[in-house]
Amino acid sequence: MRRIRITDRIKDIAKDFTLEMENVETFKKGENPKERLLALSKVLEKSSTIIKVLKQKATKGHPALYSNHKGSELKALSEYVKAIYDNYEGLNALLPSEWNTKIAPKVETLLSGYDISELKVKLPQKAVRPFYELVVESMRYDRVQKDIMPKYIRRLGIKTCVYCNAQSAITTSIQEIIYAPKGKYKVKNIDASCYELDHNKAKSVYPYLCTNFYNLQPSCSSCNRRKNNRDLDFSLYYEDGDVDTMPVHFALDPTDIIKFRTSNICKGVVPYLCNEGTDFPPVITDNISRAGKMNTMLGVQGIYNEYEDVVEELLWKHKIYSREFMNATIAQIKSLGLNGFDIKRFILGGYYDREDDFLKRPCSIMKNDLWEQLERTLK
Repeated sequence: MRRIRITDRIKDIAKDFTLEMENVETFKKGENPKERLLALSKVLEKSSTIIKVLKQKATKGHPALYSNHKGSELKALSEYVKAIYDNYEGLNALLPSEWNTKIAPKVETLLSGYDISELKVKLPQKAVRPFYELVVESMRYDRVQKDIMPKYIRRLGIKTCVYCNAQSAITTSIQEIIYAPKGKYKVKNIDASCYELDHNKAKSVYPYLCTNFYNLQPSCSSCNRRKNNRDLDFSLYYEDGDVDTMPVHFALDPTDIIKFRTSNICKGVVPYLCNEGTDFPPVITDNISRAGKMNTMLGVQGIYNEYEDVVEELLWKHKIYSREFMNATIAQIKSLGLNGFDIKRFILGGYYDREDDFLKRPCSIMKNDLWEQLERTLK
């Protein structure tokens, strides 16, 4: 898949997003992230707040065991939230290279020795909740997903899943879970055009990054749910100096290309997701390499196994649109006065001018990778 270099344009978008998040007028009175974080830190240190620390995980026939502590006795959670509050300015625009130097040391050390994803909290007159959910809620991720982030994704021009590029990242209905005392809750369906967002760094482990611009990655429902809180070892953005800019790509089996060119037969030909430096797919059991993880964790190869008709059309087009044909077409189009005409976009039906252009239409990455492979084999 493609990664996007963090240019000045991207940084400006991240800055605008951060300024909106830090603007108190963005939220109702008392509902902005800093106020919510400060209020949470205060209630967490009350003696009436119960903090539940996992002692033993659940096993078959036996529930998980927790030890209970008063908030006034175990202040680490309150201090953790207060540290996020103290370092909130600029947090949402921190570059990925800055996460481990500018924010993690200030918050993670406060809960070292604890599994954040397993901590639970019983606030006064409230149901028991995972601790990280309270942090994410206070940082207003709900508003980020529904109202704020979508307009910045539109500025980026991203419309497809950054993981599979086969499906749209746009959803038309989301759910809001409204909690009530005694563990009761109700689900409110909200019809809206918005984006599914995956956290590159899981919010259950890194809740302080839940609204960081570079940690929010548009994804389809399938990839988002399958990835869950697991580490895919693939981030959308990269910075100057990063050499790992295109860790995976699509390719056809070279024997299939030869078969088509000699016999015009291309039935059953599918694209394979491959690691950098090879045009052969990883083995089915590979869950270590980038392509292997995307296949075993997200099922990307299974998705593209269904695209043999698209590959067939691509092979036809490459045979029909010879270099001579393309040069003649470009010359003819120029006479029509069409500004910005891109012959590659015209043939393949996608955008290919910039790195982030690949994410404007489904299957653009696969089509481009296969076209380049076909071009290479003619040299």
